[in-house]
Amino acid sequence: MNVMMTGRRRCALALLLAALVLSGCGKKDAPDAPEQTAQTAAYSNLRDEASKELLSELFADAGIAAERADKFFACLDQFNGSVKAEWLTDGFETAAPTETKYDPYEMQEMWMERQGDFPGYNCRITAYELMGDRITAGEDQPDTNGEDWLFMDLETLKRDPDALCGKSTADFCALFAPVEAADSTDSSVQAETLRKGWAARGVTFSDGGCSMISVVFHDRFSETENTLFIGHVGVLLPAGDDGLYFVEKVAFQEPYRLVKIQNRTELSDYLMEKYDTAWGQDTTRSFIMENDELMDCLLYTSPSPRDISGSR
Repeated sequence: MNVMMTGRRRCALALLLAALVLSGCGKKDAPDAPEQTAQTAAYSNLRDEASKELLSELFADAGIAAERADKFFACLDQFNGSVKAEWLTDGFETAAPTETKYDPYEMQEMWMERQGDFPGYNCRITAYELMGDRITAGEDQPDTNGEDWLFMDLETLKRDPDALCGKSTADFCALFAPVEAADSTDSSVQAETLRKGWAARGVTFSDGGCSMISVVFHDRFSETENTLFIGHVGVLLPAGDDGLYFVEKVAFQEPYRLVKIQNRTELSDYLMEKYDTAWGQDTTRSFIMENDELMDCLLYTSPSPRDISGSR
């Protein structure tokens, strides 16, 4: 893909690549950090018919429009048909959150062999594909808002505008473009800052059926670049007595996952095991939003690396 990148865009790409490494290349390591026992998670890459049927039922129960579910499964089948079957789970399997059955670089190479320079679909596009009709944005929002951060998303949406199922690129960018962060390391302060940033763009969420779960990164590139950015996102689906399911696309050229969890605490631990990047930095620890609220039950059983290093 021929893309002219500004300096900020190169920084954004470096951040995204770092997140991909955390999510697809094994456990996180930090100098002098004590070894932590990772929790395990039961998940399916949705290659088998039973898992796909389960997810189809969850979509229907959550009130996700048939058009959106159909587009999701078309993208899923495109991806799973472009990579080796042995790289994907056979139904639900249990593993540490960062453990995979594939090498992400080999998977990326195979995707490019099959799909050329088409980037594919990432977590943000997938979540919006499913929930776009439950999220509104104000009128006259620019369709290039956050383009230095969302340039790969926008490349996909340029090639496949149907991924938004009738919503506009401007609406997508209003939700996912960075928001100016507060001068704080308190997640509750940053969550309120994010809400205000969304409100200024007219972003609202409709309650009921399912919810968008966002992992928010705080990055301070310079004195003038202090941002909050949704680094990973998925959709939380209720399953009655069976607990909850979380559906996500790990990365552009990494698989879909349907993760089975009992409660939001388990979901918090799963996501923080993968995306907590707080290695003693002067920024807010990654935090999780459920729609536009700081997610309840953030009782992490795995301490932050910042907490570990501070106790040594």
